[in-house]
Amino acid sequence: MSIMTKLSPKRLHGVMMGLLFLASAYGQYAAGILGAGMSTDIPGATLHDKLMAYTQGYKELAVYALALGIMLIVISPLLRKLMHEVH
Repeated sequence: MSIMTKLSPKRLHGVMMGLLFLASAYGQYAAGILGAGMSTDIPGATLHDKLMAYTQGYKELAVYALALGIMLIVISPLLRKLMHEVH
């Protein structure tokens, strides 16, 4: 939250903090949708089948997170330049 106020213009501090909390709420909503999408609603599915469905879903999430993390590492010099030495 501190970096939001440091990087935003003085007159927009409140709006930027509101957007931060709104983005957090949407992230929680998306996490709920992803979790519900990973579950299997096949009648007669065993616990092992359900476990495998969740395992595959979390494996896919891990691959996406790893790819996005590498992308962020690659573009971090550009982001630092755009922040104008704000810490």
